[in-house]
Amino acid sequence: MGLFDSPEPQWLEKLLPSQFKTVEASLLQDESSTSFLSYAEHLLDEFIDKLDPSSDKPQKWKRSEGGFTIYLKIRRNLILFSGYDSQKNRASTPKKFFIQWERQTLVKRNSGRCKQGTILINDRGRIIKRNIKRSPYFTGIFQRIKLLDHTLIGSSQSSTLNQMDPALFNHLDRLKKIVDHSMISGVIHSRSARLVKLFSEILPEIELLDLEERHIVKRMLSTELPDLLTGYISLSSENKEIRHQDLFQALCQMELTLHEFLEKLEGHRLSRVDHLLKVSKIRYDKQ
Repeated sequence: MGLFDSPEPQWLEKLLPSQFKTVEASLLQDESSTSFLSYAEHLLDEFIDKLDPSSDKPQKWKRSEGGFTIYLKIRRNLILFSGYDSQKNRASTPKKFFIQWERQTLVKRNSGRCKQGTILINDRGRIIKRNIKRSPYFTGIFQRIKLLDHTLIGSSQSSTLNQMDPALFNHLDRLKKIVDHSMISGVIHSRSARLVKLFSEILPEIELLDLEERHIVKRMLSTELPDLLTGYISLSSENKEIRHQDLFQALCQMELTLHEFLEKLEGHRLSRVDHLLKVSKIRYDKQ
């Protein structure tokens, strides 16, 4: 199963109790929320660099800054990640989120999964409880938790660009220059830079995707994302502010699409390894 286990169709989600519905975008579009989630992603990157994969003991970290507090606990079978923003940052809707991730194991050969993903939002004294498993605003956090999970068992993989189509490499190089423009900053820059990284991971194996999926990746890389960012750069400061959240949400949707393609590529890799193991067993298992 993919990164977000048990994905419900849209029609089914409408029938779910409110606490099981995916959190509405409107509840996460304020500046405080985007800063909160970006801070959580940044700390996960730091935690991944600091963790000791060889340790069997529980590991935990806590960090507080600017009214945001983030917790990470690594247990034998679980990764627990949570955070809350306090009144210190004057958020109009203070939030707390909780993620419980079941770690992958080599014995069962599962790929890890989110067991629980919940956010609590204090809307003027009324507590709103929602699901975050399929929210594009939490995509970056879930991907980092999955990377953390991979790293803990030493299965982190890296991609190279040396076999990439030169035309695609040129498009990627052009996109990097656009993303590094001085007018692309803050969460827009961090989200755009993450898309660049995802392209770098997908492009060397893009031929494994379906024709339509390859077309989507190439179109997004060559025209859609560059045009979107260059168009944003050309806006006046006032219009940049007006379109900021819409652009952020568009980037989140693009990121979610690319992550789905990465999940498919991982499935291809797993199938190939299984095939090679089967062939090896037939050839060399002398019973």
